[in-house]
Amino acid sequence: MRNGVFLDITLVEEKDIKEILPIILREFAYTKMNEKKVLRRIHGKNFRIFKAVEAGKIIGFIELEKLDFDSVRINGLSIVPEKRRNGFGKQLIDFAVEFLKKKNIRRIFLLVRQSNTEAKKLYSEAGFKIVGTEPEKFEGETVEDLELNLHSEEEETPSYIG
Repeated sequence: MRNGVFLDITLVEEKDIKEILPIILREFAYTKMNEKKVLRRIHGKNFRIFKAVEAGKIIGFIELEKLDFDSVRINGLSIVPEKRRNGFGKQLIDFAVEFLKKKNIRRIFLLVRQSNTEAKKLYSEAGFKIVGTEPEKFEGETVEDLELNLHSEEEETPSYIG
């Protein structure tokens, strides 16, 4: 946290959909997310969407999807552009990691565009390792598969190669 501000991070509720949808679509337009899809995810048993709130305004989110009994994928993380580079993305990652450890999750996966150097730096600093690449995965752009092992006593070998 660079600016001394701690975010209020809580689950997204139905009343938040209109405010959070533009944040989702700004970074993840290819998902063609809409209010109905967000609503399904809010109530879906395998999804958790957390909002980051500063001064009563949603400034970002992180979406988690349970893949199996001990692994989760981060489907998206974004902070509104005017609030970036203040440590808020790190707060969301740290929150998610602690939340998932309490749920006995062992591995977190995510995909990141190869060109997204800021996000790659954030994930690397959080301990994520590159385990593969997928050419032209999103809108013709190569993505990197990243993984974080939440149980450091285990060997550091990735669970899969993408």
